[in-house]
Amino acid sequence: MPLNCGMPLTTGSRFGPYEIVSPLGAGGMGEVYRARDTRLDRTVALKVLNSQLPLSAELKQRFEREARAISSLNHPNICTLYDVGQQGGTDFLVMEYLEGESLADRVKRGALPLDELLRIGAEISDALQKAHRAGIIHRDLKPGNIMLTKSGAKLLDFGLAKPIAAMSAVAPSSNSVFGAAMTQSNPVSPLSTADAVLGTVQYMSPEQITGGEADARSDIFALGLVLYEMATGKQAFNGKTQASVAGAILAVEPSPVSSLQPTTPAALDEVVRLCLVKDPEERFQSAHDVTLQLEWIRNAGPPGGAPAGVTRRSTRELVAWAAAALAVITALLLGTAFFTRAPQPAQAVIAQIPPPKDANFALWGTAPGMPALSPDGKQLAFVASTSDGRELVYVRSLDSLNPRALDGTDGAQHPFWSPDGRFLAYSTKGKLYRIDAAGGPPFELSALNLTRAAWNRDGSILVSVGPAGSPGREILRIPASGGEPQSVAKLTYPVGSLQFLPDGTHFLVHRPGENSGTYVGSLSGGEPKLLIHGTSPALYALPGYLLFVQDGTLMAQKFDTSSMQLSGAVTPLAQNVFVNNVINRGIFSVSETGTLVYEVSSHLSTRILFYDRSGKQMPGPEGLGASGSPSLSPDGTKLAFSMNDRAAGKVDIWVQDLARGIKTRLTFSSGINADVSWMPDGKNVSFLSNQDGRFHIYTKAADGTGDSTPLFIDDAAEFFPSWSADGRYVAFQRSTGARVQSAYGPASGEIWAMPLFGERKPFPVVQNGQFVAIRPALSPDAKWLAYISDESGQQEIYLVPFPHGSGRWQVSSGGGNMPRWSRDGKELFYLAPGNQLMSAKIAEQNQSLEVSQAQPLFQVSPAQGSLGPVYDVSTDGKKFVVLSEDPHERFPPFTLVLNWPALLKDQH
Repeated sequence: MPLNCGMPLTTGSRFGPYEIVSPLGAGGMGEVYRARDTRLDRTVALKVLNSQLPLSAELKQRFEREARAISSLNHPNICTLYDVGQQGGTDFLVMEYLEGESLADRVKRGALPLDELLRIGAEISDALQKAHRAGIIHRDLKPGNIMLTKSGAKLLDFGLAKPIAAMSAVAPSSNSVFGAAMTQSNPVSPLSTADAVLGTVQYMSPEQITGGEADARSDIFALGLVLYEMATGKQAFNGKTQASVAGAILAVEPSPVSSLQPTTPAALDEVVRLCLVKDPEERFQSAHDVTLQLEWIRNAGPPGGAPAGVTRRSTRELVAWAAAALAVITALLLGTAFFTRAPQPAQAVIAQIPPPKDANFALWGTAPGMPALSPDGKQLAFVASTSDGRELVYVRSLDSLNPRALDGTDGAQHPFWSPDGRFLAYSTKGKLYRIDAAGGPPFELSALNLTRAAWNRDGSILVSVGPAGSPGREILRIPASGGEPQSVAKLTYPVGSLQFLPDGTHFLVHRPGENSGTYVGSLSGGEPKLLIHGTSPALYALPGYLLFVQDGTLMAQKFDTSSMQLSGAVTPLAQNVFVNNVINRGIFSVSETGTLVYEVSSHLSTRILFYDRSGKQMPGPEGLGASGSPSLSPDGTKLAFSMNDRAAGKVDIWVQDLARGIKTRLTFSSGINADVSWMPDGKNVSFLSNQDGRFHIYTKAADGTGDSTPLFIDDAAEFFPSWSADGRYVAFQRSTGARVQSAYGPASGEIWAMPLFGERKPFPVVQNGQFVAIRPALSPDAKWLAYISDESGQQEIYLVPFPHGSGRWQVSSGGGNMPRWSRDGKELFYLAPGNQLMSAKIAEQNQSLEVSQAQPLFQVSPAQGSLGPVYDVSTDGKKFVVLSEDPHERFPPFTLVLNWPALLKDQH
């Protein structure tokens, strides 16, 4: 049954997942309760909206859209919106629960001291600026919507309620918001509709009263009214009726603040005046301008000049003031002379660092070679891909032009420095290694399946571990000299990055995925605390900032490591910063000495090209770009592939009709959807998705209809399905937590299969013990299975009977990857080192196999970091489709910034 305002919820009752604890207040919009979120066991404020406010489908969509936008606001002075929902036909909001008093209650006791007024005013205006930049207008700013807490002022009720009632309560013939406000019932005072969706008349701007469009400048007018009330303890506009208040707002200038509070600085008088100008064009045009003015007044110290009425001073006081004035003038003259000769403050210096000669930065894929500055800022480490396909760690001293490759670091991922800058650590093949930055053999630290790591000053390394192919969910600490790990935290979410804070006890941990955010945790245990959400991983940087990338812009925000709190405005440092959307991470690094390095957004082009068996390019659709796994339909008329949407931070599956050029998007879920392949019926596709946090196999109709359906989901992760031509079996690699090794993506230790009939129970096919078995490829008749193993010391292609049987045949020699069958099952293709496409003839003789020596077909230029296989072959084995990139195209140089904090000053 829908809730009515006259039917409050009782203590202990449930409203969805929220248990009511006690009422907090009520108004025209509905009731507010203190409640407990039973899922997260936290106290929240539950606002139940008045069900008598009618919501059309359009209004409800607008309400939910604004709610999503507001929930993304992350600012220390904005009350967080946790949830929006409906229970029994009644809409509700769930917000951060705040302890303190409202500003409305505070001003009832009189004007605020100047310093407190300036602090609260700056916090409110800074919060408004954050919202305005996101395109969100408050529309109902007033003291009752500002909460004073121990951590500062908190702005409540951002722009959610007013649009609904304004559109549902106003008669079609009415263009005046004020006119609609007068029709609201249950006013709690003669002049206001407290907590009503249309706001309060005393705090409306002239354009709102006359029915104009509210914008950021309307909020600034209301901010001026709030500042006025804090400074004087009185409202700027008064009257006996709503009409008289509205008339005053439109026609009367309020008395200057200084006429009521003589000690008010003239500058504050001017700030309030410019906020309250009737014409929006003549007002302050941004809340940021107000913030700067308030902070300037606050930093200027006590106001000069005496209160009115104090005009008589003793001779001794006059002499003292004259002497002080003379001293100030002398100091200014001497200071001017000195600073004309003194060195100017250091400026930021910006330079570029190109990739090594005959190599390219390795920044794509699930395990890129992130740049890493040494703590002293004198050296830069990164991973680059050489012309022969090796990925090595390079070290470049910033006083040198030539980077050095460190031998023995093949396949390295995510290098990071020891605190003294002597050593580098990196992971490869599922193991953690340490190497001297000056060169020498690598030393194995751990054989755990590591995904992210950070080095502490106490000689320990923090690592995250998890099943192969998935980000780790457990954080361990191991000695930097090697040894037994100790558990630090077991999380419910995967770990995207780790970084120690200067105290050596706390660390930053990033949660990737839809609810991404950077948290702060402690070695002493406990659940990490959310610092900032909706960004790529944040890094701590001296002299006390968090740096993070948001919408391609590198941002900085003050961060206090003693209170673990963010504060102040977010300041942009650099535009167009490259984000690897596969791992949702901005490519940048920062040292302890003010050095910053980042990669600008890359536009390396990838194209899907068609070739015949000789390597001659065949005609194909123009401008067909993709991110990975091109897959031809069985009849060759359609192509499925994955596409990386960098703006949205997602990877989705598409299908293109090759004859008509029409593309259909199949997936819309968050995260990564990749490695698409056609199912035998030609009507459906399968693909990988991590929409639940771990990769599993999903299927969907190729025409885009219907929902995505998981093949099955268990506590492991599944990759790279291969279907038999009759549709009776699917083989896949299964993540078991075994050692990982793959040059082209995640790897699993085992290959399993599942019958698509009967009980559909998965079973193991190849279990190689300490060696991995990856990337299965079922022959069309489902008699043979090709796969990759590293038991010889490198990846090679092998064949075994399917589903069981004796015998095993090695197909490749000198390395092989990505096996693919011809439709008739008589030929097996694969990629050899150097990206050479190979073909081996397969013949069955008396239930055994004859495998011919593989022959080269042609060399391809596959896209690096592809999400899945980079090629496919037509059913007749005569046409190949390859995801290609220009072999001569390289990543742009890294941008190097010396003294990056100077960029903060450049923004003001």
